[in-house]
Amino acid sequence: MNGTPQRSLGAAARWSIAERSTWWFSITTAVAVLLISSVAAWHMRRALDQSLEAELVTGLQAMKAKYERLPSEHEGRPVQIADRAREFVEIARAIQDERLDTPMAWRVVDGLVGAELASYAHPTIERFVWPLEMPLGATLDTSDGFRLTYERFENDGAWVGLAIDARAQRNRWRAFLSISVALALVSGLGAFASGRFFIRQMCEHLERLARSARAVRDSRENVALDTENVPREIGNVVAALGEMLGNIRTEADRTRLLTAGLAHELGSPLQNLIGETEVVLMREQEAEEYRKVLRSHLEELRDIGHAVGNLMTLVSISQATGPREAESFDLAEEARVRLRRERSHAVRRDIELEELLDERAELVGDREALWLAVSNLVANAIDYSPKGGRVRLTLRAEPQALDVIVEDTGPGVPESERERIFEPFYRGETMKNRRAGYGLGLSISKKAVDAHGGELRVDRSPELGGARFHLRLPRRPRADHDQRS
Repeated sequence: MNGTPQRSLGAAARWSIAERSTWWFSITTAVAVLLISSVAAWHMRRALDQSLEAELVTGLQAMKAKYERLPSEHEGRPVQIADRAREFVEIARAIQDERLDTPMAWRVVDGLVGAELASYAHPTIERFVWPLEMPLGATLDTSDGFRLTYERFENDGAWVGLAIDARAQRNRWRAFLSISVALALVSGLGAFASGRFFIRQMCEHLERLARSARAVRDSRENVALDTENVPREIGNVVAALGEMLGNIRTEADRTRLLTAGLAHELGSPLQNLIGETEVVLMREQEAEEYRKVLRSHLEELRDIGHAVGNLMTLVSISQATGPREAESFDLAEEARVRLRRERSHAVRRDIELEELLDERAELVGDREALWLAVSNLVANAIDYSPKGGRVRLTLRAEPQALDVIVEDTGPGVPESERERIFEPFYRGETMKNRRAGYGLGLSISKKAVDAHGGELRVDRSPELGGARFHLRLPRRPRADHDQRS
């Protein structure tokens, strides 16, 4: 059965974070660089076209301005277009001299017959071949890298053509485009290499973390991974795993604690019940003997019932994930009504139980948990007081809090044990040979008081000489105070 989930997990996790991240990082980087370069190339091409268009326009305007200033008559006769060819060439050469960086080719055509009358070309493009198509007023890009146009001059009907050598500009544009593509490829390769390095490093940390987690065989162990040289995010994962193991450890300890508690609190009374029953059944007994055994059984059953109640309260307090249900009640009235078991217990042990209760002591909180805290303190004081001893319960109501003080004439609690007595099932050195113990009852009292936001401490009673437990409870639980503030 264990193999099936592992095979399913392997089938669902065939892809690798490192490989996918590396490829996506490199591809997206290359595409981003290529897009940026494409936009830059588009703007560069547009600027190049605008520059060439401006060269055509300004060149034709300069030719028109100079050509139309030529005399239209010579010795009383109109000058023909053919006669003005020589002047046209001179003007073209002069314009070319003004624009040395832009090789040009000029041509003048008779608008009626379409015959070329004159032409001029920069020495670098002397062999430029004019296309048969004459785009009057439009622009034409030739396959060999020239841009040309024609314009009709109104004074004599001539068509003037201008061609500009755009090969150098377009070669620069093509070079820029090639460099952009190469840069995109290089960026993609660089992203692939760097991404592969860093992402694989991260994945190696995760792999080590997985191996360390698999190596944990007990909840008391920690994840063995050095967090000094790992990324912050991996360190957070390690810390989270450590916290999770701590929670698991706490729950496991609580489970062991409850198991031990059941054996500790219920084992001895049950054995007493079984032993006494077996003895009394071995032979016929007088009626008084049976009553005596039944009274003993009743006391043991009360102890078992009290222990079960304590265990249930401990579980409910430990498992509570939010504030427990709170209600308003009078703790003094609860003590007057519900101390019946403790009074009977004190009478059986010949203990004087003194109750000094204020008339009213109202508060808001978990009624059962807080009352169990008080009753456990009283029961423990009775258990640890010697026969003929004395236990005093004092309850004082103040405007913001209630003070509950339980004192006895027992041996007291040594200073070295005053912190540990609130641990579940802890028994002090002075009471290890007695059946009664501080243990579970005091642990529950401490948990209930802490959950309410109160305080519980122990010292020595100056008057009675034994232990003095001082319980201080706010009128409202801490969660309620935090919510109101």
